[in-house]
Amino acid sequence: MNQSVKVSQLLQDSSPSPAAPAPYSHGVRFYPAHLVVFLLNHLAARGVAAQQALAGSGIGEDEMRVAATRFSVLQMVAVIRNAIRYAPDAALQVGTCFNASACGIFGFALLSSPNRRALLQAILKYDCLIDPLTSLRYAGKDCWAVWQIEPKLACAPTDPLYRFVVELKMSCFKSMVRDLYGDGFEFKSIRLRFAAPPHAAEYMAIFNCEILFEQERNEIVFSEMQTIKERPEADAITHAMMLELCEQSLQKMTRNATAAGAVLMILLGCSGVFPNIDEIAQELAVNARTLRRRLEAEGTTYSEILSRHRMQLALSYLRTSDLNNNEIAARLGYSDATNFRRAFVSWAGAPPSHFRPAGDLAGP
Repeated sequence: MNQSVKVSQLLQDSSPSPAAPAPYSHGVRFYPAHLVVFLLNHLAARGVAAQQALAGSGIGEDEMRVAATRFSVLQMVAVIRNAIRYAPDAALQVGTCFNASACGIFGFALLSSPNRRALLQAILKYDCLIDPLTSLRYAGKDCWAVWQIEPKLACAPTDPLYRFVVELKMSCFKSMVRDLYGDGFEFKSIRLRFAAPPHAAEYMAIFNCEILFEQERNEIVFSEMQTIKERPEADAITHAMMLELCEQSLQKMTRNATAAGAVLMILLGCSGVFPNIDEIAQELAVNARTLRRRLEAEGTTYSEILSRHRMQLALSYLRTSDLNNNEIAARLGYSDATNFRRAFVSWAGAPPSHFRPAGDLAGP
């Protein structure tokens, strides 16, 4: 299911220029196209071309016209990073697009849940089928439902990627509960670990509740009383059928998981200083020797994964940002622009300047 796609050429001059190297494997293409499609539609409405939105993801524009197309976590994150660059507030609006039907069998499993207990169990076990970027934990107390959200990516609350995926999840959650319980469903409060972003005023328009920033946890709080009502969609037989399909999808996802993909997920949240293989192994709860063996069995090494990841980030920065080589070198953990340029030429067969858009003369 892994697929290599040539990165689209952005050079506009008539002189011969090298093609960008084929990207590394972006992980298993397991997830439906909804998130990428919703992001592209939102960015297009704000004047961002598909080529810019997909830069560095390994996704071809032609793939977006095929409904059955699936994408990997790494590809989704690449598109999210582009969205952060061009529309940092996009997550709140994009999340509202995720109604039950957009969540496939998982959405229908929730709609058909015969009771609250079955609904909670389905969410906690199968939410990963539609959202590989965050984890959910239920921590209800007394008459209040409390859902805690934490990104799975190894990034700090100060990272725009952290904020983006939390905002996306909160907005998606609001859309889903309104599908379940009606438009009158309201949150009591939202607590967030990160500081208030420049677009904080948009939170009230979407959530209409108390918003607290720089808190200990990311939490959504609402009254349990809103969930105690009969739902016409509830059907135990349909629910059992949907759970069976969800379980089959979960088993398929588990079988297709790779050690290389797990390593890349950790690297995605890193900037400037990348962990060594011992630190990666500790994060994955295995010893370094076991991790090396698993990577070797998949035909790769940690050094190779890290090198390719850094170079793909470099390619994305070169084509979608105005960062100069010194700034890119710092973000990728190189001591200076000279070392970055040497590593890039070794990987790409051409200097960084060949991969900048025509007319971009960013300095060293």
